[in-house]
Amino acid sequence: MNSLERVLAALQNQPSDRPALLLNAGLYGSKLTGASLKDHYRDPAVYAEGQIAILETFSPDLLISPFVLAGLGEAFGSQLSVAIRQPPNVSVFAAASAEAALKLPLPDVDSAPGILYLRESIGILAGKYAGQVPVIGLLVSPLDMPPLIIGLEAWLDAILFEPTVAQALVERLTPFFVALGKAMLNDGATALALTANLANRFIVPGSVVETLGQPALKAALADIPGPIILHHGGCPLLPHLPDFMGHPNVVGYVLDAGEDLGAARSVLGPGPLLLGNLSGPALAGLRPEEVQVLCNRALAQAGGDQQFILATCCADIPLDTPPECIAAMTEAVCRAGGVKA
Repeated sequence: MNSLERVLAALQNQPSDRPALLLNAGLYGSKLTGASLKDHYRDPAVYAEGQIAILETFSPDLLISPFVLAGLGEAFGSQLSVAIRQPPNVSVFAAASAEAALKLPLPDVDSAPGILYLRESIGILAGKYAGQVPVIGLLVSPLDMPPLIIGLEAWLDAILFEPTVAQALVERLTPFFVALGKAMLNDGATALALTANLANRFIVPGSVVETLGQPALKAALADIPGPIILHHGGCPLLPHLPDFMGHPNVVGYVLDAGEDLGAARSVLGPGPLLLGNLSGPALAGLRPEEVQVLCNRALAQAGGDQQFILATCCADIPLDTPPECIAAMTEAVCRAGGVKA
């Protein structure tokens, strides 16, 4: 089976030769190619070469668009930091408050440079691996865009103390989210993976989840003409899965590191994909045999679940991760299927 066939089998609850593997290795591609991060996160051809190197070195079953979500904030006018060992981050926000952000123009998904970088990276990879390897477009929900534009503290202030303004900002950002999501799918993304942290009771009170977070998320996802994978975004997801069930176009969930895959399946029932549950950032401090133990534990939790994809979660796999630790994940899924790595 090729990677696309393997992932489609998981989506359809059909047997495959081995469990599929997803690596959040956007950053690590630059290590394999030797590209500077400045070029890696500005030139879509350079980024694509990094993902090609990841595929050729570790054989994951899905490739990802650049995990540089701060670029969405930059499209609104936020300024990014210059980093030499991690993706760019927002250093200066485009506006000071949610009310001020309402006055910002929406970026054009067909011309904003940072947006085109994301889209063209998808286009290069999708064109090269059409029919062979799925490409996942990484995004954030309209609820998670304001922290990139005004900062998390200002956004929480609006959510908690100015709910009418917060609602207005989410409604203003939703058409941009939908336009970008549609564009990524048109560029060749097989699915979109996105966070919805500000619809999670771990971050905001239940009243906010029920009146703003989940209704806004459902409305936004309903307009996306393709499959959606909801990512935990650094928050516990398992305790809050019921809030995220039944959403339009959602086909899978990425659990936080260490969350019990079997327990999640018991909550969800058959149907959606489960992805997880290995911490990508933690790989740098482990030995290959320790990674094997974690992989085996995840595979054991998943049991015979055919709708499971072994995946790193949390942030990027760090640059100083020994390649043997990443290869251990490939060896684990191959061993589980009884196929050659």
